Amino acid sequence: MKIMNIARVVLVAAIAVLGAGPAWAQAKDPALEKLVANWTAAFDKGDAKALAGFYTENAVRSTREAGTVIGRTAIEKEFTANFAGPWKGARIAITVGKTYPAGAGVAVSEGTWEVTATGPDGKPMPLKGTYVNTIVKKAGAWVIASNAAVPSASAPAK
Repeated sequence: MKIMNIARVVLVAAIAVLGAGPAWAQAKDPALEKLVANWTAAFDKGDAKALAGFYTENAVRSTREAGTVIGRTAIEKEFTANFAGPWKGARIAITVGKTYPAGAGVAVSEGTWEVTATGPDGKPMPLKGTYVNTIVKKAGAWVIASNAAVPSASAPAK
């Protein structure tokens, strides 16, 4: 259960980062590609400070496990605790889905995530879900203003 909570928090963060690109643009957005690559690398390294830097100062993150976390400082604190515990050594894969324009320099992005963490039995435990992010462009770079991650439903017990 603890691993599932961690995966959900990771998913929310990942979704925010990876869902930043404008799907309405025909060409690839180098700023979005950079955000996704850098966010994923920071997550895979367990670098909470670097991850928090991809969010706006007053970003809002919402997960089932952590509830609502507001602000870059609180986001960094949450990542720090998770990487010291259940997310230690976890890796993430994000698949950006669609991105929709929401205004000048603002977009809403959706997609999927998969975190691979180590379960209590020491075996790999993949966790999956979907995300929705609001991203804003500041100084030519996308940053995450809000994100919500939703884990996939667990398979029924047999």
